[in-house]
This record gives sequence, C-alpha cells and structure tokens, in this order.
Amino acid sequence: MFIFRIDSSPHTDFWRLNRSCYLASLLKKKTEILFCVDHDKKLINFLRKRKFHFCLSENFEKLKKQSFRSILFDLKFFTKEDIEFLKWAKKTGAKTIQITDLGLNQQDVDFTIDASIERLSPYDKEKQTLLGPDYVILHHKYRHFKKIKREYRKKIKKIFILMGENTEYRELRKIVDLFCRRNYDLKIFSGHCIKKSNQKVLKRIYPSIKFAGEAESLARSFFESDITLLYAGEAAYKAACTGTPFVYLYSDKRQGFIANSFEKHGAGLKIEIKKKLNLKNANLIEHLNSLTFEKRVKMGNKGKKFVDAIGVYRIINFFEEKRII
Repeated sequence: MFIFRIDSSPHTDFWRLNRSCYLASLLKKKTEILFCVDHDKKLINFLRKRKFHFCLSENFEKLKKQSFRSILFDLKFFTKEDIEFLKWAKKTGAKTIQITDLGLNQQDVDFTIDASIERLSPYDKEKQTLLGPDYVILHHKYRHFKKIKREYRKKIKKIFILMGENTEYRELRKIVDLFCRRNYDLKIFSGHCIKKSNQKVLKRIYPSIKFAGEAESLARSFFESDITLLYAGEAAYKAACTGTPFVYLYSDKRQGFIANSFEKHGAGLKIEIKKKLNLKNANLIEHLNSLTFEKRVKMGNKGKKFVDAIGVYRIINFFEEKRII
C-alpha cells in the first residue's frame, strides 16, 4: 500500500491537491492507494468523486496497524502528529517521501521532490532529492499540446485568467471589466474560490466571458489562449509547457520569488500588485501592449524548452527503481 498524507482542499489549495491526485491516479495502476486527510467535506467529496480510498488523520493509530510500504507527505503544514507519524514510519522501515516547494518546510524524509526552478531554502547535498522543472507533475494532455506547433496571433485577443484561491469576487470583476471594455475574449478558471452564483452574475453583466469547468486538465484552455494571466505558481509550468506566454501577478515575497524565477528564464512577465487590486497602479494594459508578437513567440518557445511535461513519469520510474512502489 502507498499512503498519501495531504492537507490541501479544493477551496483553499486546489493546485497542490490536483498534483497529488494525478500522481495517485497513475500509481494506483501499480499499487493500492490510500489518502490520509483532515476532516474537510469538500476534500472528502473530491476524493469520493474520483474513487480514491481515504482515512482521516485523526486516526493515525489505526493507520499504524495497516501494512504499507511507503508514505508521501504533500503538506503545507506539518502538525505535531504528522511529525510523530513520520518518525514512526521511518522506524518501521517504510519509505518516506515529501513533495514541497521552494525548499520550504523540509522534513527528515528519505526522498524529496521539489519542482521549483530556484529555492528559498537550499537542500543538503547528502539529501536524496528530485529537483527542478524536470519533476513537475502535469497531466498527460500537456505533453500532447506541447508537441503541437503553435500559431501565434499578431495581436493579443484571447486571454485565459487563472485566479488564486484567496481571490475575491470584487477582484475578479475588476479584471473582467478592464479587459471586456477593450474587447478581449476572456476565459476564466476560478477553481472553488468564486461561487457559482457570482459566476452567473458576471456572465449576465459580461455575456462574452467564459468559465472553464472542472476538466481533467486545462491544457487546451492554455493552448488556445494568446496569453495567460495567472496568480498560481503551479499554473506557470502549465502555461510554459503549452508555449503560452504568461503574466504572473504577485502580491507577497514568496509569490514574487516564483514569478522572478520564471521571468529570469524568459518564460513569463511578472507584475507586482497590492493585496487589494489596484488596476491603475498595476498598468496591466500597458504591460500587455509591451508584449509584441516577437516577444510572445520568444517567451512561448522558451517555456516549451523549459518544461517537457514528463516529470510525473520520471517520478514513477524513480519510485520503481528505489522500490518505493
């Protein structure tokens, strides 16, 4: 048995949840999978819908009686109970793995996976790690669209907007109003952060906009857009893989670090915004106008070279080599 210990939820950390679930969907062809989760109704429904078995983290003692070979931690925060369970698992000889970002929240595990381009906290050389974009977990459809030759429009027309988990309705409406007044075609993925009722209101006010639903992947939406406006770190890899230039909006130090690493590699453009979105100060339209046809082609090509979308298979091969599964 292979255990996934996660604390993400569809309404607070969709991108992290999505990567663990996709990895689990591939691994369950090779081994039995069990998710260990906190009590969260939306998360439990999310797992049930995808036919994953799960148990609650409050039942760690019961979990210790299970026979399992490996446990993977994809946690934003390690509780005291998580750390104790990790120590117990290591003593029993189970393989322990951690998926993390930017080198943060490092734990004493056997193997670490961190797809970040650069890290805020370095890893010890002795630590067994899988580092960099070669190990980013993406749905297989991204690989499909990566292989297709892109045709870039001379002028930006289609914009794909991906909202962060903490985005409020008013922020989204400001963005939509700004672009709709200039006749851009908008497609929006708001995840679980914007209520369906608010989406309907926006559709009524701005009939031309579209919302991307809960598809297997958003690869086609990225590929068909001229540019992506995004708030989420994981989404930047997805845009890059499909050759889609992107503008990365950030409001804190951690987000700024991620945005800067992509911009340095020529795959995106970063724009700092305040927590309360001030579009006038952000100069979004001016920034978009600065992205000429030549710049966008260059950014798209850089992104495709940077992310090859087979990282999940490298991880699975590694698991097999190390007898993790």
